[in-house]
Amino acid sequence: MAKSNAYINPKMLIWSRKTVKLSVALAAQKIGVKPEKLEAWEKGEAFPTIKQLYKVANVYKRPFALFYFPVPPKHFKPLKDFRKFHHQYTLTENEEYILQKELILFQQKRQIALDLYEQLDTDLPAGKAGAPEFKLKGTVRQSPEKLAERIIEYLGVDHIEVADIKPGYDALNYWRKLLESKGILVFQTSGVPIHIMRGACVAKEVLPVIIINSNDTQNGRIFSLFHELVHIVLREDGISNFRYSDRKLYDQVEVHCNQTAAEVLVPTSSLLESVVVRSHASRNAEWTADELHKLSNRFCVSREVILRRLLTLEKTTNNFYQNYRDNQDYGTKKKQAGGDYYRNKIAKNGGLFLNLVLQGYYQEKLTASSFWDYTQIKASNLAKLEDRLYAKI
Repeated sequence: MAKSNAYINPKMLIWSRKTVKLSVALAAQKIGVKPEKLEAWEKGEAFPTIKQLYKVANVYKRPFALFYFPVPPKHFKPLKDFRKFHHQYTLTENEEYILQKELILFQQKRQIALDLYEQLDTDLPAGKAGAPEFKLKGTVRQSPEKLAERIIEYLGVDHIEVADIKPGYDALNYWRKLLESKGILVFQTSGVPIHIMRGACVAKEVLPVIIINSNDTQNGRIFSLFHELVHIVLREDGISNFRYSDRKLYDQVEVHCNQTAAEVLVPTSSLLESVVVRSHASRNAEWTADELHKLSNRFCVSREVILRRLLTLEKTTNNFYQNYRDNQDYGTKKKQAGGDYYRNKIAKNGGLFLNLVLQGYYQEKLTASSFWDYTQIKASNLAKLEDRLYAKI
């Protein structure tokens, strides 16, 4: 039987490859063909078979039908890259590909969410376009303190309530649910090493997206949530691999996002009034590991963030801060065997997105097969999934 060719638009083949930042050579290797054959497809001199096109779609993380489009979809655009790397380290082509295919996946999930809002009879908060709008907007001309005040007010943050939350996953879930209640899609990736990306965002007014890295610590992810939230407030799409304060490395937007996120999570008044700070010797610029640990747990941020806030408030010296940073290990969290299946699925998909897809399934707008395609969760697992998803924390 003769193999059927897929008479695609060669320009879409080129566009799809470039959006995942693959060279012809590495793309051909992943697809399983010779580079000369892929070049011929891109020039329109030959065409892949249907089977080969399915492989291309999987490698480029694009819908099969997209390769027949006359032009690229308007809703997709590359995110601005705010990442900086040590001069001795350069990402490999495959490392960039790992990141880009994840970013495409989450942008596609956003598009699915937008489509579901138009189709469903949903009780989720919605704006003019059917989906939630994130109306808070700021600029880098506003001081981090003023912008933080506006964010705290907009989110309705109660730092007294936050102080009673258990550090770790409980705190991370608390903040995630709060941001999702304001119409932000929060996703977590586990397939991207932490040195490639800590966080990213799609800073749209309708259904903005925050992506954090589950290879990071819980406190690290909480800070990433708010770093990316500030990006959204500034309407600056971006990819970040920030450390808290590298003014020489990072541009104005990244520094502003760090400072504002820290002010939201560790407000000046709350920090100064904390038991640990009040009991600390006022003239002592040095802080013990135990003191920093207690403050880290109180505010659910890293010890470095706490110490940087203390430096800003002139409660320590630059020398003590720099010495502390120079001796820190910025590696990932310790790997644990196995893991909680349902927690991992909720983290990957996010509560707001899962809410929408569940409603689509129960309103018979989605089949069990579509539910799997969108979430990688079997319909037979829904009862246990919902128990975890709708738990208080």
